[in-house]
Amino acid sequence: MEPAFYRGDLLFLTNPVNEKYQTGDITVYKIPGVEIPIVHRVLETHDVFISNSTQKSKKDLLARYSPGHNQLLLTKGDNNHADDIELYRGLEFLERRHIVGKVRGFVPYIGYITIAMNDFPQLKYAMLGGLGLLALLQRE
Repeated sequence: MEPAFYRGDLLFLTNPVNEKYQTGDITVYKIPGVEIPIVHRVLETHDVFISNSTQKSKKDLLARYSPGHNQLLLTKGDNNHADDIELYRGLEFLERRHIVGKVRGFVPYIGYITIAMNDFPQLKYAMLGGLGLLALLQRE
């Protein structure tokens, strides 16, 4: 999501059930079967009601989505030329169930600590060992 956010930025998210997403909101979403969540901006929103009969009709575009009131979202990365449909694994839109949250704030660079510990497991063990040693020294 550069230039809005960079790798290593810590994002603060909210996802109130009764709040609708708007065009321009920055969301974090997760597609089933894809390990890493994606941070992209909402390009379109559609409020729809999907009946049980629509859901049973596999010919209908909306048949792939959950029945009931739903907000369908189309997203796009700020530096991407096309929308994210190719990332949705057969869906035309995201459903609210795919959304992890809306970005409300961020702290730059602080996430590099986690990235470094995942990329270099020895660093993780060294930090944990150091914290354990420090705790032992404070007891004495």
